[in-house]
Amino acid sequence: MASGNGDHLVVFTTSYPFSRVVESFLDREIPHLSSAFDTVTLVPRLYPPPGERIDRSLPKNISIETSIMHDAQKESTAAYYLHLALSSVASSEFYSEFRRNYRSMLHPAGMRKALGYLGIALDVRDWVARRVEEGMLDPARTLLYTYWFDGTALGVVLARRDLPGIRCVSRAHGYDLYAERYTPPYMPFEETRACSLDRVYPVSEHGRRYLSARHPSCASGFRVARLGTGDPGFLTPLSQDGVFRVVSCSHIIPIKRIDLLIRGLAEAGRMRPDHEFEWVHIGGGALQAEMEAYAGATLSGNVSHRFTGYLANAAVLDHYRQSPVDVFINVSESEGVPVSIMEAESCGIPVIATAVGGTPEIVSGATGILLPENPAPREIAEAVCRLAADPDGTRAMRSVCRENWERNYNADRNFSAFAGDLQALLR
Repeated sequence: MASGNGDHLVVFTTSYPFSRVVESFLDREIPHLSSAFDTVTLVPRLYPPPGERIDRSLPKNISIETSIMHDAQKESTAAYYLHLALSSVASSEFYSEFRRNYRSMLHPAGMRKALGYLGIALDVRDWVARRVEEGMLDPARTLLYTYWFDGTALGVVLARRDLPGIRCVSRAHGYDLYAERYTPPYMPFEETRACSLDRVYPVSEHGRRYLSARHPSCASGFRVARLGTGDPGFLTPLSQDGVFRVVSCSHIIPIKRIDLLIRGLAEAGRMRPDHEFEWVHIGGGALQAEMEAYAGATLSGNVSHRFTGYLANAAVLDHYRQSPVDVFINVSESEGVPVSIMEAESCGIPVIATAVGGTPEIVSGATGILLPENPAPREIAEAVCRLAADPDGTRAMRSVCRENWERNYNADRNFSAFAGDLQALLR
């Protein structure tokens, strides 16, 4: 429950609450934050494209502050990024970072990333300073929380330098944590962010260990705070007609390696020509048309397929409720802990997934099959065929999946604990 002491939480997001897809998993977290704090202010940074926008109903003690938002439909994107770059190079922080990481920043991608991080950070810092000056924020009763461990996290660190009494924390997921995802492998101002926040909350134990290995002197400030999904209230049925049904759910972008999954399913079809397979991919993205064409040209006749495009979460759950699913597959090259896997396990669906990021914390031999980080199509096919050939074993996995979700990824339990941890920082 809220303290009644005027505790104020400020949450910096990318687009929430205006985005239909991006950060939609915050929907489960927001009620717990609303209950733990007297007032909550959401500060998004970017308006989503028109087709992605949504009007959400929020608890009464939550307000939205849009003064630092950029709308690409109304403003020049080039002008926006020029603003970020110019404000960055005018800051002493830029030159300090250049001295520390000049090799990475001499790479064009590294320079762009550093300028973007710092430009966003300066906008955040200035917003906090204005609100304190206007009497809208009391540093002694305010906690700054960034949903991503990125430029916004740097911004709240810069804000606290001028306001030593204010507390600040950040979650850390995947794209915002693992430097190896990028060329060059560089996360701007990483030490400043990791060691100057009151607490960093990786969403997986893997993330906590990764951050601790890079910044051992600050490791006491890193604490795992898992995400979670709601209880669907049902278990997905198994197929009863001899067809083995596969589901995947993700944005269709390169890091998700949908092309690799297609090759794996094609190989499964060739390995078991006497068996019928059905694959449904839930989710859209820039590569959808290309992947649909690739699937049509690659999959054999005994592997049918369907791309649903984007579905709202309620529609995803309807699919799991009404349609048999025998296995969920994720072959991403990098992850935090996929919310899509949490949701599948909550419905009792076994999982085949690559051992990347925090995925081995949710997928094991008891709940499915853990693939190597970079599996060959044959390895994916063998995993699919193994489960297809063992319906009794797959059936036993379903109850373990549900128990794993209940124990580790129940949204109400995880978000309630997280909100309480944030609330305690103001005590």
